[in-house]
Amino acid sequence: MPIAIQLERVTKRYRSGRSRTIVDLVAAGVDQLRGREAEVHSATRGKIDATIHALKDVSFEVKEGAGLGIIGRNGAGKTTLLKMISRVTWPTSGKVRVAGHVVSLIELGAGFHPELTGRENVYLGAGLFGLTRKEIDRQFDAIVQFADVERLIDTPMKRYSSGLYARLGFSVAIHSNPDIVLVDEVLSVGDASFRRRAMEALRGLISSGKTVLFISHDMWNVRRLCSEILWMENGTVLAYGEAGSIAEKYMNEVNLQALQNQGTSLQSHRGGTGEVRFDHVELYDGRGHASAMFRADDTLVVRGAYVASKPIESPVFQVAIVDIDTGVVVTTASTANRPAGQQANGLVEGPGEIEIRFAHLPLRPRQYVLRLSITDAFQLASYDVVTAGPRFAVTGQGAGVDSLADEQDGLVTIPFEVTHRGAAASR
Repeated sequence: MPIAIQLERVTKRYRSGRSRTIVDLVAAGVDQLRGREAEVHSATRGKIDATIHALKDVSFEVKEGAGLGIIGRNGAGKTTLLKMISRVTWPTSGKVRVAGHVVSLIELGAGFHPELTGRENVYLGAGLFGLTRKEIDRQFDAIVQFADVERLIDTPMKRYSSGLYARLGFSVAIHSNPDIVLVDEVLSVGDASFRRRAMEALRGLISSGKTVLFISHDMWNVRRLCSEILWMENGTVLAYGEAGSIAEKYMNEVNLQALQNQGTSLQSHRGGTGEVRFDHVELYDGRGHASAMFRADDTLVVRGAYVASKPIESPVFQVAIVDIDTGVVVTTASTANRPAGQQANGLVEGPGEIEIRFAHLPLRPRQYVLRLSITDAFQLASYDVVTAGPRFAVTGQGAGVDSLADEQDGLVTIPFEVTHRGAAASR
């Protein structure tokens, strides 16, 4: 396939600190001729480099008709990369080659005027994207219908909500006949139905041979849209390749860093009357090793040590597994719902330990947190409530994260069988 975007050893540098005067520029030029490095002196940090490298020697190619996801932490250089491809800024060194009409969705509705009506802004925005008035006339109904703003199209846009603003801006952009579309985290604005329509529209552009570069921290959306991923870190390309494998590596690293940085959550997210409290809670795998990283179908053992300050009759210990991103309770386990044949807790006093074992984790690769509680036998009085206990992560199986596709979305994996009966199926 022909190359749509090519970056060759691209570097972008900025100077930190205050805006420079003419005297500063002359002095900096003299220092550069003398071979001196640009430095800033700080009372707290001492001598520091005044140059910020937003991008460092970045090289890659994107073919026509590709969907490329760009991922990485904040400050990794993702937005700077899109700004150079869209010619908003220029590289300090290196070459950026772009073939085709580029539409940049870094800020939706950036060219709109709040005093103008939606109709007037459609013509204004589409004109900025290069469409003639006749072309806008032909696309106008489709633009308005996609944005779902028919009732407000003749209302000044200062009356629009931020979501409606984004809808119309996105609709104008994708109907401007682009060859390359640059999307920077703009789909976080708007309701769920619009986000789904926007994703479908971007998929349609890719299937029709257009090129889409998509920045998002939502790995699920990246995986649904893109066949390849560019992983950036500190202005450099850390990895570039097939979306499934790169996404899994990225998610595993993010999960590991988050787990390493978690604090003493039992003390910072706590309620209850205090007659019985968890002292500490630890997670183990099926072999008895302490762990915070599990694979799907692994065994998870939650072992909690508690202390009862006075005798309590048959308290109920409960552990809930909660998805961190959505806040959805995936499942709960409670001593009140113990299998038949297991004895009740009885009277507790002083120190003790409770262990809950999940023999097989049917969870998809995500981050999870435990919510813990201790109540009376009737679950009316709460002795201890830990809303954000220990965290753990479920990683992929080493074969990518294809489970993130639309048809396999969700939090858990439930075994199933498919039987298809029909005339065509039996041939």
